[in-house]
Amino acid sequence: MSKHLHEVILDVLPHAVLVLDEELRVVMCNLGCESLLLKSVGEIKGKELSKIISHKDLQDQARGVLQNREATTKSVELHLDIEKGGSKILRATATTLHTEDVKSSLCLIVLEDITQQVQLEEQLMQSEKLAGMGLLARSIAHEVGNPLSIIASTLQYIENALVDTGNQNFREPVQIIMDNIHQMHTLLRSLSDFTGSKQSQFESCDLNRILSQLLTFISREAELHNVSIHQEFDEGIPSCQARSGEIKQLFLNLFKNAIEAMPQGGKLCVKMHLAPKDGARNPDEVLVEISDTGKGISKADMQYIFRSFYSTNPKGTGLGLSFCRRVAEEHGGEISVKSQVGKGTTFIVTLPIRQRKEEQA
Repeated sequence: MSKHLHEVILDVLPHAVLVLDEELRVVMCNLGCESLLLKSVGEIKGKELSKIISHKDLQDQARGVLQNREATTKSVELHLDIEKGGSKILRATATTLHTEDVKSSLCLIVLEDITQQVQLEEQLMQSEKLAGMGLLARSIAHEVGNPLSIIASTLQYIENALVDTGNQNFREPVQIIMDNIHQMHTLLRSLSDFTGSKQSQFESCDLNRILSQLLTFISREAELHNVSIHQEFDEGIPSCQARSGEIKQLFLNLFKNAIEAMPQGGKLCVKMHLAPKDGARNPDEVLVEISDTGKGISKADMQYIFRSFYSTNPKGTGLGLSFCRRVAEEHGGEISVKSQVGKGTTFIVTLPIRQRKEEQA
């Protein structure tokens, strides 16, 4: 028997879809459920939701929308251990369905696998924390290390003066202090090394692929904030030498900042092309522009936005943009910003196509 049009439409959707009756039994599902839940349509259809996904919060959400006579939508995040499929993180959206041919209400549940997106966000948060710890460690090493060096030099002078006068009584105590100063210097270096984390090697990176993947990752979040995404990538952009993990975190940070800058919705535009040089395209540098139509940045804030621990967001750490600038500069590039209050902001990231040999060593 040929499928009805609505069944064909459901099967081509990128997410898993379940339709439940008032008893929370599955009356309809699409092929997306098979790949996500690792169960066939036959195993899912007609079963209670609890037999398919044993998660109390999801069941409560489904009951909640069914009990509400007016159209309503609720979302919940699920952490599931799927047999043979490993652990997955799903975003489940439950919506009330009312149709003329069905007297009772139905519940539509859309399941979206956000495992990779959550993992990427966690990596970004971890990088920001390490960046903050590294900054603090370097500050401590500088503020404490300099006085320690002065103390060590002074003690060396005192020791030499005592030896010249033939006084050996304080030589051993002075040496003990010197040894402890050396240990403190070693501790400060260890702290900096631990929080700084070892840098990975430069590798050939396809920026077109990286940016496209990241925009796919944030598309759901953009949709929830009523933000449309537009991308304009020139053809023939060569692969560039970079640390892929850091570059991904840099652009993900800028994309998320842009979405947060448009709480009422707007447009996120990402452009990539070779940097201009003398009226032509520079084959040695690639330029990425991330523009939003948000609230913009005031002149007062503009001079501080790349400063560590400075944030205009009450919930922000103030480390995101400082991390972005550090990564860009360590790659031999730069990051700049243009903004107009009430109209939006554009961050411009310039990266070299090739790294100098001494940077790759």
